[in-house]
Amino acid sequence: MSKILVVDDDVQLCELLTEVLEDEGHDVSCVHCGESAIEYLQNKGVDLVLLDVMLPNLDGMQVARRICQRFATPILMLTALGDEATMLDGLQAGADHFITKPFKVPELLIRISAILRRVGLERQRQRHMIRSGEEKMAAEMSRLPLTSTEAELLEYLIKNDGIVVSKAELQKQVLKKELSPFDRNLDMHISNIRRKIVLAGMSKLHIKTVRGRGYSYSECVNH
Repeated sequence: MSKILVVDDDVQLCELLTEVLEDEGHDVSCVHCGESAIEYLQNKGVDLVLLDVMLPNLDGMQVARRICQRFATPILMLTALGDEATMLDGLQAGADHFITKPFKVPELLIRISAILRRVGLERQRQRHMIRSGEEKMAAEMSRLPLTSTEAELLEYLIKNDGIVVSKAELQKQVLKKELSPFDRNLDMHISNIRRKIVLAGMSKLHIKTVRGRGYSYSECVNH
């Protein structure tokens, strides 16, 4: 069952999308503003975000940028503005696909299926890599509601079990950019992984902070 978050201030449309998507076997949640969407994603992992462009306060483009900065969740943008400029802005903000309102339900379902198929293949790859660690712990880790970026960070640390990996190395090898003194993105991802590990009943000490050096993963910890 795939988890989908609908972000739209049109309550009636949210109810319609919930009914349609739940009929297809998806687990659907709805929020009606960008701030609520970010808060939701901080606490729960989802497989796909359906994001309206026209939102109160934070518009859809701003929300998409924030999602892409902090999570690796695919975004399907819903827009009443079908012009090329809007679509280019959305793609630059981090949207994976666009669909123009009013849309036909079959077209929406096809686009969602295509995105979720890609997500499923990526999850399989993550599970395969994580299982390179000890089987039982790796299986528990693979069930965590991690974003793609979080899973890649955890995978990298597990492959270096017991070794302190510098922040610069994690930033370059996983996040694909150089470490900046003011960039807290990596620390935030590690914090999210720890929180999800604890919520799953495991010890946050599996990932240790080594002050001035970086992070290390340990299979065995003293609770």
